[in-house]
Amino acid sequence: MPDTALRADTRWRAQERLVLPPLIRDWLADPGSLTARLRRHGPFRVAPRHGAIERPTLEEQAQLGRIGRRYALIREVTLYVHEQPVVEARSVLPLASLANANRSLGHMGSRSLGSELYRRPLAHRDQVWVRFGLSPSGQGPCWGRQSRFVKRGRPLLVAEHFLPALWELIRD
Repeated sequence: MPDTALRADTRWRAQERLVLPPLIRDWLADPGSLTARLRRHGPFRVAPRHGAIERPTLEEQAQLGRIGRRYALIREVTLYVHEQPVVEARSVLPLASLANANRSLGHMGSRSLGSELYRRPLAHRDQVWVRFGLSPSGQGPCWGRQSRFVKRGRPLLVAEHFLPALWELIRD
């Protein structure tokens, strides 16, 4: 049975198990590039907040499978449109996933990860989880989605938290 409660939660849930308002579902279930979609609303930029080699959380390890139990590049950024913070994102890139042809993913700087993942059709999203909770910086509660991508056979996670300013931006 679908979960319709809008309570703040720290756990990610399978997207299909939640009944979501249409506008929220439209953004959370969009299979395309979030970067491209945000760029349609105005000047866009990425501001890196954190980047380090760390162990993924236990939940991230489970979502990544066996490869997730090792160290990963953890990258946190804020996405801005019209200089307003609209999305906070956290990427978990297992070091084994950054080998060979995927090496460029470890050197994104102020570029969006989506610009690389969607540039060539070599990555696909194979799982999506959603939640209504706090963003990595403690904003919220807000809607978020976490996607597992597979690029050249290697998994990585991308969590995106849609901040209140996004809904104001698209409403205008």
